[in-house]
Amino acid sequence: MSLTSSYTNAEDYFKAAVDFLCSYSWIYLEVNTSCLRSIDSMPQDFKDYFLEISKENLDVFPLIHEELHISIPSLEEFRKKLASLTPASVALEAIRPTPRPKVNHQRKMSPKKLHEIQQLATHINSHCQDTQLLVDLGSGLGYLTEALYELKPSLMILGLEADESRVQAARKRCKELLPAAASKSISYQSSYVSAKSRAYIEDCSMELARSNGCLSLSKMSIIGLHACADLSIVGMQLFLSMPLVQSIHIMPCCYHKLALRNLNDDSVFENFPLSAVLSKVVAAQSKPVHFNRPFLRLACQQTSARWRYNRSPGDGYHMFARALAEAICDVGESIKCKKPPTPISNQGQITFSDLQRRYQLTSKVTGQNLEWLPSHESKFMEMTENYSNNKGPCLAEALTCLQTSIQKLCENVVLFDRLCYLEEEAAARNLPVRTKYEQLVDEKLSPRCHVLIAEKLS
Repeated sequence: MSLTSSYTNAEDYFKAAVDFLCSYSWIYLEVNTSCLRSIDSMPQDFKDYFLEISKENLDVFPLIHEELHISIPSLEEFRKKLASLTPASVALEAIRPTPRPKVNHQRKMSPKKLHEIQQLATHINSHCQDTQLLVDLGSGLGYLTEALYELKPSLMILGLEADESRVQAARKRCKELLPAAASKSISYQSSYVSAKSRAYIEDCSMELARSNGCLSLSKMSIIGLHACADLSIVGMQLFLSMPLVQSIHIMPCCYHKLALRNLNDDSVFENFPLSAVLSKVVAAQSKPVHFNRPFLRLACQQTSARWRYNRSPGDGYHMFARALAEAICDVGESIKCKKPPTPISNQGQITFSDLQRRYQLTSKVTGQNLEWLPSHESKFMEMTENYSNNKGPCLAEALTCLQTSIQKLCENVVLFDRLCYLEEEAAARNLPVRTKYEQLVDEKLSPRCHVLIAEKLS
């Protein structure tokens, strides 16, 4: 994730990106269970276009770098501007194939996870040939560590994981699935890692090194797969503060789980915006900037590459029905899907009976089940007057299409912000670094497909 060819510096790019996102914030401002408000905010010419769109054009619309003839100027401008702000996808064939390590116990592993582990392990092995010790942040059950051991048994690896049960499981896997020598070169420790963990990591690393006959360390690297929430940022901060750490190779994910700066405000995050350049642009913006939880959730959803293959004809119906059910709840009420869920037909108008069959009304206070009342039905009838002839499900699908269209821009803003922060902090420390993101895995299989790479040059 980076600058696009239309821009030469981060500030100009962020200005254009933030201005665009402010203009179209109605696309992502609300959670999809409240999509009625988003649909109501959709411009009428957008609605008219999507109510008449063919399946073929709907398949192509989010693929903004592909040509699509649109006779509506506002939509044409939307796609044109969006394309200038969004990095083009890298074709899978353009990603250099490499030998893949064996991953133990593949029987219980999804193809997605196996693909990610093999690709990242191979990448780390090729980039960290001179590294003595790897620090695996969020090491989980140890899959990445095991794959790296298969590639280079002499490598020392310190796995840090906050969940004690996962640490115990990783240790057990190491003993059962790897040669006995692995228990000496691999150390799993239970620890919640923060930017203040430098001393702890250095102590654990030296202890591991000494147990392997190494009296000193000169070169370490930080790695991580599925570095959730703030963990990849913590990794960058440790990379900057630890002299022995010469590189970082980490794959961020779950941006919507970022820590809040204030628990009473769910739209201000501790680490986003992170860079000085994006923070400056946001502060100077005259329009409201909605970098909220739904924005971050959209940034880590499926990419446009999966749109035409994963889209189901019933998605719009279910999304619209859920939003209707949420909207007719009274204060203190909520809904939950009945089990097993009753399917909603993707043909014909959604009825109040459909909602009654699929959703259970509950009390937010007691959690007890409640009965749907005539007053709820009256609200339902009033709300659906504006969505006759199945307009509601069609417009819900249109909203999803627009969200998919801007998803990669949202993700690029989040990830490029981190890259800028890393470069700013390195410059402030007079620390020469080389930084970039590299697409490592097939985004059709694994949407979070980029690895952050940073290397110290001295």
